[in-house]
Amino acid sequence: MRVFVAISLILAASAAALPAYADEPALIGTYTQNEACKGNGSATPKKLVKINDKDVVSNFGPCTFLDKQTTGRTTKAQATCKSQSGEFDVALVFTLKDDNTVDFLEESSNYKSVLYRCEGK
Repeated sequence: MRVFVAISLILAASAAALPAYADEPALIGTYTQNEACKGNGSATPKKLVKINDKDVVSNFGPCTFLDKQTTGRTTKAQATCKSQSGEFDVALVFTLKDDNTVDFLEESSNYKSVLYRCEGK
């Protein structure tokens, strides 16, 4: 009985130590924007979008996540982006679709696109 209780406590402590993004949908990866990815995406560098747990990088510039919340298959993120014209804050929405694409929305400008996952990335 004591062994079971000890194992339960260890498992509970391990789960509590996991980073918050561990429960998020699998957004991390390399994508192409508005066209199917060809190979590893290297053929279309202007359309490449790379998402990791801290930021998203595209031809527009890097955007660092300030805050993220995930509900079901949708992740909403506040981010700060850097472009040639300076820094600005944005609200981003990523929605995973069943066909292995991601609907993307930048809320303030209503910019929408579809991200196509590059296999193996």
